[in-house]
Amino acid sequence: MLPIKPKALKDARILVIEDERIIREILIRFLTALGVKEVDDFSTAESGWEAVVVKGKPYDVLVVDLVLPGASGATFIKKLRELPAPRAKTITIVVLTGDNSQATFKQLEPYNISAYLIKPVSQDVLKGALEKALSGHIARTTPVRSPVIHDKH
Repeated sequence: MLPIKPKALKDARILVIEDERIIREILIRFLTALGVKEVDDFSTAESGWEAVVVKGKPYDVLVVDLVLPGASGATFIKKLRELPAPRAKTITIVVLTGDNSQATFKQLEPYNISAYLIKPVSQDVLKGALEKALSGHIARTTPVRSPVIHDKH
């Protein structure tokens, strides 16, 4: 389990990496309505990399789509976790994807993903996933056909 100090959603800094403008806007609205302290968003993994790695912005949670233009979200996650910096190995990641295949989830299993959310996702499901993620939750890799969170026990 990741060494994460639980944090309230209202105190969280969240980065959304999602290329579909409408989905990104909906996520931002959801997060703002939930009272999230700070929300940044980018449409590419490269832009997210710039914010997280190059500039070192202290996000509590990254919400990452897997299918992005240029580098994929999966590539972003793998490269981030392979960095030597301790923060890169412990930053909380929530995957948001339309891909509901077991192979996709298994591929990401070594990277300590906090939640796998299948699009479309409701505000309640997003809130639950983020609250669990902020408490150090790690997801298991069994995909389902509805937007729910998978617990690892």
